Amino acid sequence: MAKTVLFLAQTSHSPSIEEQRAFCEEDVDLIADAGTVSFVDLPKVLAAQGSALEPGDCIRVYDLTCLPIATTTLVRMLRKVLSNGIAVEFTKPGLVIEPDADSALFRFIALLDTHWRQVHGIKTHSREPKVGRKPRIAEAELPRIRAMLDEDGASVARVAKRLGVGRTTLFDYLQRHRKA
Repeated sequence: MAKTVLFLAQTSHSPSIEEQRAFCEEDVDLIADAGTVSFVDLPKVLAAQGSALEPGDCIRVYDLTCLPIATTTLVRMLRKVLSNGIAVEFTKPGLVIEPDADSALFRFIALLDTHWRQVHGIKTHSREPKVGRKPRIAEAELPRIRAMLDEDGASVARVAKRLGVGRTTLFDYLQRHRKA
């Protein structure tokens, strides 16, 4: 069963905890206070307490002024929880970010996170595998190469020169395609 976690935090620019609680408290299962847990550590702390966030759950916050964290940290946190299937709701502006990869807002947050990581040189792993460069010798050329090597006086160096590749490239190719 999906649960809603209300995160309450007060900054110099936000409403008081009492005001936030009165505005956001209905239909919540758990309440987390910034005095006991930071917004970034919320998923870990809830898991340690036996109330781990699961896909379908929701974290509710009054609005952005309540979160005393850097914007970049917030973006990374949002991407992480959204990627785990957890929705985030900002009650005052009436904004719910669903963990739907087809959602434009979800994709925008992911792009912001990726952009920040690239700008600051943090390693990111691409979702698509690297293609690599095109092989210098095609698989289909194996019979022709073997025929060239069977000719009288043939050497790997001469065959490599005729193919327009280096001797080492041809040796490696033959090693990969040797008969068992």
